[in-house]
Amino acid sequence: MTTVPPPARVPVPAAPAGPHRATTGQHLITLALGGWLLLGLFVDGWAHNRFGETLETFFTPWHALFYSGFLAVAGWCLWLARRGWRRGGRGLAAFPEGYALAALGVPLFGLGGLGDMGWHTAFGIEVGIEALLSPTHLLLFAGAALILAAPLNAVWRLPASRRAPPGVRWVATLSATALLTVTAFMHMYMWGLLVVPQGLGWVQTRGELSAILLTALILAAPVLLLLRRFDLPFGAVTVMYTVTNLGMSLMLAPGEWRVPLLAVLTGLLADTVCALLRPSPGRVWAWRAFAFLLPVCVWVPYLGAAVGAGLSNLSLELWLGVAVMAGLGGVALSALLVPPPLPGEAEG
Repeated sequence: MTTVPPPARVPVPAAPAGPHRATTGQHLITLALGGWLLLGLFVDGWAHNRFGETLETFFTPWHALFYSGFLAVAGWCLWLARRGWRRGGRGLAAFPEGYALAALGVPLFGLGGLGDMGWHTAFGIEVGIEALLSPTHLLLFAGAALILAAPLNAVWRLPASRRAPPGVRWVATLSATALLTVTAFMHMYMWGLLVVPQGLGWVQTRGELSAILLTALILAAPVLLLLRRFDLPFGAVTVMYTVTNLGMSLMLAPGEWRVPLLAVLTGLLADTVCALLRPSPGRVWAWRAFAFLLPVCVWVPYLGAAVGAGLSNLSLELWLGVAVMAGLGGVALSALLVPPPLPGEAEG
């Protein structure tokens, strides 16, 4: 009788032991290379504001700085994906947890870059607000934002409490700072915290108050988003506001020192208020109070200093009212992030 040999076993790869996560050090490298990209972005913005009428080519030193920063951070993100690939992950699953945003942002940015080169070749170099809001530039901004948001998305998903290790919370803070700077750049034409010779700056007319209210929302949103997940380390707001406003000042008003200095002081004030109130979604009244006081910490000193120095003609009632409106905008944002609980009947 012939014995039939048993079928050969097909080796089955072992399942990954756990999620593929980047380390804190790797997140910091992502953010450092993302900072290279941001530096190129702001230098390019400075060049467009200074030489916009005379730029005639896509191939400029500031574009080289900008796109080399992208290549550096894109290459790093792909390097991070190699471990996931070796573990059997394919596509977005090969990237560290949370880095799917970067995996989407890299090709989006690349597409925007190719489109930008073709657009400039066909239609020339845009000037003014057209340079900011052209379709290819918006693709670049969206791709950059996705890449820079990846570390924040990654640490958000960690199984850690609000009092996560300081390194984790600073990764979240720096990633949110990068997102804030990109958003500020995209809204430079309506940035209410700036001193420039023409247009925006120390408020001269009532018509510029809309820029303040928009800027107040942009500044408050990332801070409140971080507080939705983490207890902020002291100095987080100072870093976010100083880096953003320093970049905006150097780009649009080189040599202007008052706004960056004000950003440091108001950031420290906001950090102190945060440390005293300890806002969190579980402490709703402290959460709402901080959401109101955060914009007030910025706009009362800013507008008060402008009026006191004779740089603004706003009345006391008007500039204090605008500061209160900015605070109410913060409360509205806090209600969107942490809405009141639904009654049981409404949850079905």
